[in-house]
Amino acid sequence: MTKQVDIHGQHVQLYSPDNGRTWSSSPQSIIAYRQRKTMLRLELQKSFQHVEGGMQDPDPNYIGALEVPRNFMGR
Repeated sequence: MTKQVDIHGQHVQLYSPDNGRTWSSSPQSIIAYRQRKTMLRLELQKSFQHVEGGMQDPDPNYIGALEVPRNFMGR
């Protein structure tokens, strides 16, 4: 988690590895946080692309493409 604060008119970015209990202005920790955030976002996008690419909508003109529960068949 990051936040930006003003100290004597200077913008300072802070990073908290423990959800706000402690804060650090270490550039290394802020850069590492941004890299992890970017990598997780890319992995999530890749997962959604995989799901979207593998699933297709059924053809609305083809009745066989629709699934009918077995308990409704033969009534």
